Amino acid sequence: KLQEMGYDNVFIETVEGWPSLETIIPKLKAKKIKKVTIMPFMMVAGDHANNDMAGSEEDSHKSILEKEGIKVEAYIHGLGENEAVRNVFVERANAAWDALEATGQAAE
Repeated sequence: KLQEMGYDNVFIETVEGWPSLETIIPKLKAKKIKKVTIMPFMMVAGDHANNDMAGSEEDSHKSILEKEGIKVEAYIHGLGENEAVRNVFVERANAAWDALEATGQAAE
């Protein structure tokens, strides 16, 4: 979806799923990208973000990218730190509650 919107330099990969880092590295190399900023696409930047993604261990995504010759900066902030994202959650929670009340299914 991001590429459809014109963001051809944004890639999303997962820690334990698809697309994996191994599917992203060839795309970075094909575009001759030498520097990336990694950031979690998670509500909270916890263990996965701090260790698996941006940690200093040799199997972290940061370390793997650096071994591939790509300079890595890490932006370790969860989406939940963004007020606009929090507002979307509140709006959707309120809409869900309103829908439950309309059907009489809301808890007293």
